[in-house]
Amino acid sequence: MNCREFNRRITPAVDGRLTASDQESFLEHAGACARCRREYEDERSIALLIRTRISRAPVPSAVLEAILAGTCGTASRVADSRTRRFTLRHTPSGARAAVAFMLALAAVAWFTVRPASDPEVHEAAVAAVDDIVRQSVTNYEAVLHGTMVPQVVSDSPDNVRTYFHGKTGFPVYVPSMRECTLVGGGVDEYHGMRLAHVFYRHGMQLIYLCQACRASVMQGDTLRLSREARSDLDRTGWHCCTAPDGAAIVLWVRGRTICAAVAPLNGEHLMAHLAEADEPAAW
Repeated sequence: MNCREFNRRITPAVDGRLTASDQESFLEHAGACARCRREYEDERSIALLIRTRISRAPVPSAVLEAILAGTCGTASRVADSRTRRFTLRHTPSGARAAVAFMLALAAVAWFTVRPASDPEVHEAAVAAVDDIVRQSVTNYEAVLHGTMVPQVVSDSPDNVRTYFHGKTGFPVYVPSMRECTLVGGGVDEYHGMRLAHVFYRHGMQLIYLCQACRASVMQGDTLRLSREARSDLDRTGWHCCTAPDGAAIVLWVRGRTICAAVAPLNGEHLMAHLAEADEPAAW
């Protein structure tokens, strides 16, 4: 699969509509082409943002009535005590298509524009696009799908720390966690910002650590923190939340590094693993 074919399949891939063979070719290309992989991850991030940040609300009946009055005066209306239904049996097919289009347009406008009228919700939605927690979840999903893999494979923390030396501009945390097996690590860039990735196994489950420069994230240069995360970090040094698929997310800072761990574990269990291994030798 070349880059042009890959780009045509990004949306079907995000929607889960690729055949098994196309999915295999798609993921193989994503693993080999960093540019295409970033485009795929960006679209998945937008889809995740829409699913988690934009609330649904019913279209007001007044809006529906106004659309029908303006586009189809011949439509007959049938109402009952619970719902309002419209019958278009006597309407020409072209008018029915116009009504359907306008109804869809109104629904999209109501779903997407209404939440943005709240300044705080709008700010949260904008910030979420570059939120380090959201990016960590996106990376975690990429690991699960095989589009992000370790660049160094080793179960030795010393070997993995040696690999990171001089590659990031900030210390990278490679702890030795009980009940967890180190798999390896890697480094890449997110819109010019260096990120470190450390991978563990906990039985058959994955624990993923994303790490970045603390100062850059605090300043919001490329990745940033939500107000809630910043408040928790200022008060306790830790922030916990849950990904859309139920995975636990733990965020913490040490020195010049900010870390985000994602795993399909109980949040307190994940934090216990991380806190127990949090010692100077791990950096």
